[in-house]
Amino acid sequence: MSRIRRAMSKLAGRRKPQRPASSPEIARLEGEIAELRRELDELRSEARRAAELYDLVFEGLRREDAAR
Repeated sequence: MSRIRRAMSKLAGRRKPQRPASSPEIARLEGEIAELRRELDELRSEARRAAELYDLVFEGLRREDAAR
């Protein structure tokens, strides 16, 4: 979760630019957006895996209860 907080604090600290963005600034921002997208994809994958593990644990517990 610290990655989400870090990303949110980066975005919260941003203000609308007073002047049109320059090409290097646009490239930098596009790079940050790409990095945030990669982090989101990784978090989604981790969340999906956690849900799978949760399901496996509870399926095992259900089977134990049924065997008793």
